[in-house]
Amino acid sequence: MSTFTNEELKRIIKGNPVGEFHPYNLEEYDHEAVNDYIASVVGSISAIKNLAIEANFDSYGSGYASYVDVFCYKKDGSSSEQKDYELWIDGIRVYINRLAPVAIFGESEITKHRNGGSSDFISNHSVGSLPPGDWEDEISGIKRVLEKFHFTILDKTYLNEPLPFQTKIPTILADPPYKLFDALFYWED
Repeated sequence: MSTFTNEELKRIIKGNPVGEFHPYNLEEYDHEAVNDYIASVVGSISAIKNLAIEANFDSYGSGYASYVDVFCYKKDGSSSEQKDYELWIDGIRVYINRLAPVAIFGESEITKHRNGGSSDFISNHSVGSLPPGDWEDEISGIKRVLEKFHFTILDKTYLNEPLPFQTKIPTILADPPYKLFDALFYWED
């Protein structure tokens, strides 16, 4: 599945699955079945050599995200830097869609300090980008895992196309006019 029909996009925006295999071929969204399937994907990503992960299945603690957010960074510390009292970590963020067997990745950075930290989001402009340094082995491993579980990795060109119809997307991350990215990877808080 590389492109979606208008009807499929409308189903996804309404929170209903679209796909040819379980759990994406169900008539209605099954949160537990989707999380179980994506948990298998995340487990396989975590087994990639020198890759540590932080997966967020709880939609950032509120609302609903149409994707599971997986932050991947180098286990050996080579993508991390201590700056004063903060730890800055470069990595690859992967969004695994809950409503269709598609995923994206992009460069990302998080910070951690004793009172918490910060994190960014993948935007339609950062899709497909990698952080500074050598990430070829890690991204190749991530792509292999996603393909093994039958996910299509969408590219920036497709995701930056305008949404071909008018609608309201339940998201706080974008405003109309929407792009295909906004219809597939949205967060409602």
